[in-house]
Amino acid sequence: MSSSRGCAGAVHPLIRAGLVLLAAGAATVAFAQPTASLEAPRAPVAAQAVTVVLAQSKVVKGPDGNEQFQDAATIKPGDVIEYKATYTNNTGKPVKGLVADLPIPEGLEYLPRSAKPGASLVKAATKTAVFEPEPLVRKLPGGKTEPVPYSEYRMLRWSLGQLPANGSLAVSARAKVETVAPPTAVPPTPATPPPRGK
Repeated sequence: MSSSRGCAGAVHPLIRAGLVLLAAGAATVAFAQPTASLEAPRAPVAAQAVTVVLAQSKVVKGPDGNEQFQDAATIKPGDVIEYKATYTNNTGKPVKGLVADLPIPEGLEYLPRSAKPGASLVKAATKTAVFEPEPLVRKLPGGKTEPVPYSEYRMLRWSLGQLPANGSLAVSARAKVETVAPPTAVPPTPATPPPRGK
């Protein structure tokens, strides 16, 4: 299996803008979460006990039928993208209470059970930000319930616990591209006439 994973600087705009790291207090809690919901101030980079690097790769079938990872700089509907966040403890002491949030932007549909590590460590949420084990279920009038479509999943959260001194740990998940957001148009800068000569 060949692997070509992007670095943090090569992450597609769908998710790059949504990943930040917080480190706070003696029992350090690190979050990767959307900046839109950021309420606590971010610690200065030099003071961060834990850093996070996000990579994205397009998952494709190779000629031999095995999965391969390609650069995800360009995507189209139907493509499968794997996001991987690697947390590194930059101190000589264990970091406790590590929690990782991975946003699933609009236009992407979470692929069921693709979160790793899975099982009891990961929970999912819709826009409501109420985290529950997958599959998510919503209550209907009359006491009935129905499964929440995976296209409505907007966040995954891992309760990772302790990160050993100088250790690293990665979380990942896959999503299918439903729609590709058009690039944001930048209004043209009006031309400034040259200064008049004397």
